[in-house]
Amino acid sequence: MPVDRRRLLTGGALLAIAATAAPDASAAPKRKVAADLKDTAVYVPGYFPDSAYANGKPLAKNRRFNRAVRGQPLYKMLTRVGFDGSVRQTLLPVAAHDVEVAPDRSIGVLCSMDGEQHTAFDPRTLELAAIGPAVGEGWRGGGHAVYLDGGRTVILSERAPYQSYQGDAARHYGRLTIRDPKTLRIAETYSTHGIDPHDIRLTEDGKYIVAANYGSTVSAETGQYTIPRNVVQASITVIEVASGKLVDKRITGRSDTELRHLAAGRLDRIFAIQARYGNDRADSRQLSGEDVAYETDITTDPGYNYMAAATLKYDAARNRLTRMGDAAAMKHMRHGLSIRYDERHDEAIATYPTTHHVMVFDGATGAVSNVLDTRTLGLRYPAGVTFLPDGKHYCVTGHWENLFVFERGTHRLVRDLCLYPVFFGHSHITAA
Repeated sequence: MPVDRRRLLTGGALLAIAATAAPDASAAPKRKVAADLKDTAVYVPGYFPDSAYANGKPLAKNRRFNRAVRGQPLYKMLTRVGFDGSVRQTLLPVAAHDVEVAPDRSIGVLCSMDGEQHTAFDPRTLELAAIGPAVGEGWRGGGHAVYLDGGRTVILSERAPYQSYQGDAARHYGRLTIRDPKTLRIAETYSTHGIDPHDIRLTEDGKYIVAANYGSTVSAETGQYTIPRNVVQASITVIEVASGKLVDKRITGRSDTELRHLAAGRLDRIFAIQARYGNDRADSRQLSGEDVAYETDITTDPGYNYMAAATLKYDAARNRLTRMGDAAAMKHMRHGLSIRYDERHDEAIATYPTTHHVMVFDGATGAVSNVLDTRTLGLRYPAGVTFLPDGKHYCVTGHWENLFVFERGTHRLVRDLCLYPVFFGHSHITAA
């Protein structure tokens, strides 16, 4: 009989979901929080909603959760965790990856990754507001979005249809789709000038979008991605918002290493996370020194093993790309996931769920300034990271459960603000 490792690891938590997953936020117990956080919530996608139950039923068969997904072949979960202790959850028809909320909190977007449609939602009720298809037939969501003009415009990354590499990189370039945030109708599109774009970030002056382009293509023989990946052209691209013009492009040059996520302040403060897959034999080699029993990595699938891959600092003003951290730090850089730039303290904060680490990098030099083994705090598989709107704190969420809050600058754990909901698997989060 096959064993579902996610159910095994989280079975105890599933028994409590009926008490914590109620869509009615008023049903949750209130708790005392500081005035500047009482209206704050953190939004978390959920990858594995079929592991979730409420009122004795699977969520997909529960009318309190499935209103937006009836008749839809694909659905994922969205959780809103309020710092007042409330939890609201629902299912939405999207291959969810990242979630963003407009600065004015009028609308949110649950971004598709490799799916055919994105969804907009009401940030307070989580009700479905709109479904927006990908830019064209065969095109796929790139997984991330940014809002402009205080929330009057949303831009999403999009990936070109699957095809093997035939010598022309431009045939694989993705696009940025400029959309109405409430309807997700497309007003305009720009090229990302990179293959398989994923994360996109707005520079602090609002003039440029920086895109992380995986650079991978599928095999001509199988039509599938390979392990290790066939990376044609992993790159960082900088696009002018007003015109869609390519301002800068830096190709990393690694044939087996994708460029996935990034953070950006000024053009000399771009921080990029790489990812590299290895087969089971390669994984055994890299873990041969781990003589204390460890578990299977629940953030990836069997056969997809994350290898160490350096996180990068890119100075587009000087065209200078550098690795951050020494060899010892790089051993923890497996499955680098979320990364955010703290302008106030000139630091980049990144999560590495496979190794249960959060790392902090100095913005000016790229040096590692702090390393947190989150297992020592009670948080496993740190995945999402976001700054709270009070300007004082940031939070880190575990891939499957728990939300921990840290003080910006000192990175001190603030235990009184921590929350312990179940998310059912995710990569990224946002606070509003």
